[in-house]
Amino acid sequence: SAIAKSGKPYKFASHLRYNNVLSYEEQVELLCSKGFALWDVVKSCKRQGSLDQAIKQDEPNDIRAFCQEHSTIRRIVLANGGTGSKFFVKHFKEWWLEGKLEAGENKESKRDFDALDNKKRKVVDKKKSPPITCISALPVSPAAAMYDYPTKRDFWEHHVYQPGLNLHIKK
Repeated sequence: SAIAKSGKPYKFASHLRYNNVLSYEEQVELLCSKGFALWDVVKSCKRQGSLDQAIKQDEPNDIRAFCQEHSTIRRIVLANGGTGSKFFVKHFKEWWLEGKLEAGENKESKRDFDALDNKKRKVVDKKKSPPITCISALPVSPAAAMYDYPTKRDFWEHHVYQPGLNLHIKK
């Protein structure tokens, strides 16, 4: 709900485009029903506190195998900004250098994946084997206060939801 226990709307509620706020479970169900898959880059790790910067001994989820099993996947969105992208690059650099992945068009993706795009990558026929586009998304956490809610909302709508829905509809 967009209403606090005090009965007053949360500040972000004035920026909502719709009157219905879905529970987390409803959001996951809706996204999955529209062709989205949700998965963390890091499968397990050791961490003191809650900051991603404190992650140590990280083990990745096998996202590459998942994408191979589901060959219609065309986009990977790294949902918590640069940190998720950093772990993705750390664990899936070879996949990138094989020419199977490419950076999204947004500035955050270009920034986070620029070093990989500038390395010697295998040249692949994009018509025969189109690369999966990787999007480094703005973090959605309220802790990412450098971005206001409308900026996050608009980013996710433009770079994540709409392109994902368009790909799903084309199938």
